[in-house]
Amino acid sequence: MKRKLFLCSFIFFVLFASLKAQSNYKKGYVITNDNDTIYGLIDFRTDAINATRCTFKSEQAEKIYYPGDIAGYKFSDEGKYYVTREVTIDSIPQKFFLEYLVQGMMDLYYLRSDGKVYYLFDKDGDLIEITKKEDFIDVNSLRLIKDVKYKNTLKRYFKDYPTITSRLSNIDFKQKSFINIAKLYHDETCSTGEECIIFENQHPDKNPSVLQLTVFGGLQWGTYTLINDKDRKYKFGGIQPTIGLKGNVFNPRWSQSFAVQLEVSFSRIDGSNEVVFSGYKLNFDMNVIYGTGKVGLEYKLPLKKIRPLIGGGLAYTRIFADNVKYSYQNSPEKKYLYSLRNSYFGYFINAGVSYALNKKHNLLLQASIQQNGTVDTAQKNGSDKFKSYNIVLGYTF
Repeated sequence: MKRKLFLCSFIFFVLFASLKAQSNYKKGYVITNDNDTIYGLIDFRTDAINATRCTFKSEQAEKIYYPGDIAGYKFSDEGKYYVTREVTIDSIPQKFFLEYLVQGMMDLYYLRSDGKVYYLFDKDGDLIEITKKEDFIDVNSLRLIKDVKYKNTLKRYFKDYPTITSRLSNIDFKQKSFINIAKLYHDETCSTGEECIIFENQHPDKNPSVLQLTVFGGLQWGTYTLINDKDRKYKFGGIQPTIGLKGNVFNPRWSQSFAVQLEVSFSRIDGSNEVVFSGYKLNFDMNVIYGTGKVGLEYKLPLKKIRPLIGGGLAYTRIFADNVKYSYQNSPEKKYLYSLRNSYFGYFINAGVSYALNKKHNLLLQASIQQNGTVDTAQKNGSDKFKSYNIVLGYTF
């Protein structure tokens, strides 16, 4: 019952948090259809979202612009510039904010829509669309199949420029490669000697995902429960030190609050107990070193300095070194080895608070509960369970 209550509460919290608007405001400006410039803050989201709307915040209010409402908008520091253009996709004319990559003798735009990427060359007002299908693995040959038709399209389009076509056989479907093609074309065709304007930043194809690492240490109360043939439970454990490393992967242009959580930690169990098996009284002594890996989802409240957090997911615990011995009470001097199973699957929940020291470094205070989900009924001399609680202090960098 407690497990179901926990799972329902966690799912409800995640769904509630996901309904809250996510934002990632950066300095920028919008260009009106009358060519006026208004400075303020713009929500810096994913390429697909940026193509369909511009959420602009000025001193007066927040306003959402759609393609056609304004001529374009630009992020001051990120170097990304978007302009309104009409594009025909699947025979349907649609307006988008196209990302302006190169302005020159031939302009170059970028669009991500419905999971597909488009590069659009513009010469004298005519848009030439270049796209490709997703790579996939053929199930019969187990080979990676790549769509390279875009290379032939480019060769036909630039057939009168051998310095360009000679490079197209090895061209990657990336912004940097297409920017270079547009720049080469400009250099060959511009008679005035003017340089083209490249709006994109120095790393156009950089993955926007961020990895935050946290080293931590603290105390863990791990309990190992042995269940005999009469379903009687015997617990071993106590408070021991724990150390670990936590990694949070998130895309700030999608959300600065949600992250995929990856974690690994190490601790131990020491303890002894009197156990009854098949009518025999046994003295058990346990000394175990174990490691735990976790993968799940974490949510932080989007506050400035102090950010409460909650997370949960799947956990896997593996025993690396066990020294478990038992003896019969009538002959305690004779010790026998007892082998534990070494793998435990389950779930975890953690809650805590992160304190921002600066833009990149934080202090973390976190409490966690882990419970293995099933009982090992295949254990030779009985079944067992594993559970742990911990509280740790960490440093994020």
